[in-house]
Amino acid sequence: MSQFIAIALIVKARGIRGEVSAEILTDFPERFSSTTSVRVALPDVQYQEVIQSARFHKGRVLLKFRGRERPEQVRELIGGEVRIPLEERMPLPEGAFYESDLLGLRVEQKGRNLGVVAELFRTGAEGVNLVLRDGNDRELMIPLARALVRDVDLERGVIQVDLPPGLAPSS
Repeated sequence: MSQFIAIALIVKARGIRGEVSAEILTDFPERFSSTTSVRVALPDVQYQEVIQSARFHKGRVLLKFRGRERPEQVRELIGGEVRIPLEERMPLPEGAFYESDLLGLRVEQKGRNLGVVAELFRTGAEGVNLVLRDGNDRELMIPLARALVRDVDLERGVIQVDLPPGLAPSS
């Protein structure tokens, strides 16, 4: 069974031709011009849709789905996530990772387990912290920085870090 990732969030119907306005959730907005088959997921229902056209307007993507010609035909999609199969993600350069790939990875320093990545916390335009939880449900934040993160091994599910004194948790 395929896993899916969200690339947009439908926020409202737009115009009289059955378009929707969606918040862009991907770092690769150009993908909307080549993606055709998507899943629109709401809490209780999912729809298979075919993107007929996509264009950008005021920081959002305007999507037109095949067979949905009027505003009342797209209202049921509002609040839905536009999703694609995980295997259709855009390839990344060597050494780059999708944030979703880091969730659940174990973080170690010199063989010592510091915890598991529970979430990522944005500290600004470029800053991201790994939020770790250990076995005692304690939380630790580690900046996702090349100076601290020595290796990310997705195969083994481990991130190796080298934290300076004061940032590393005490035993």
